[in-house]
Amino acid sequence: MSAAPDHGLSATDVAQLTELYNGRFGQFGHDVKAVGWGSTESQQLRFAILCRGVSLAGARVLDVGCGLGDFVPWAESRFGADFDYVGLDLSGDLVQAARARFGTPRRRFLEGTLHSALEIGRFDVVVMSGTLTFRTSDNEGTMRAMLAQAFARCDGVVSANFLSCYVDYQLPKNHHFAPEQVFAYARTLTPYVTLYHDYPLHEFSVQVHRHPTA
Repeated sequence: MSAAPDHGLSATDVAQLTELYNGRFGQFGHDVKAVGWGSTESQQLRFAILCRGVSLAGARVLDVGCGLGDFVPWAESRFGADFDYVGLDLSGDLVQAARARFGTPRRRFLEGTLHSALEIGRFDVVVMSGTLTFRTSDNEGTMRAMLAQAFARCDGVVSANFLSCYVDYQLPKNHHFAPEQVFAYARTLTPYVTLYHDYPLHEFSVQVHRHPTA
């Protein structure tokens, strides 16, 4: 059973991930553990790396796998409130909680996938933090499909993080990517790709740019 290449996730993947996150929210509530992070500090470091060299001021931002919407206050504290944001997540429970906390006309939260939410428009910045961490029926295919879908609707940069294969151990529930393979695929989308593997977490981040950054 493999993920459909245009969708990125199979129906079974969607159901399993939705159940996982709804269950975690029921267990942990409004806590970073509900979205799989060990601490607020590590979550915010991930946000900082994803936005390294990227300004959100005046931007249209899409947050794929937005969870509880924690990216919103972090981004506002660093870039100000002048950006339009859409948070997208599989878990209806997380979407409702995020909407209750941060929802405004410029801060929208939607339930769905990149493939199902075709009406959400185009963006300047797309971020995916932890979105591709858990094992699916076809992680490599999911990565390719989701990066391609995100880049197709992005006028600026897609920024995503991944667990790295350069670690001492791996948990069976997770998928660890080879940075060079993700970089090589991103280069099929654009010549302008940045890879960061220099921060103190067992992961790396890739920025896929529409235009050169220099």
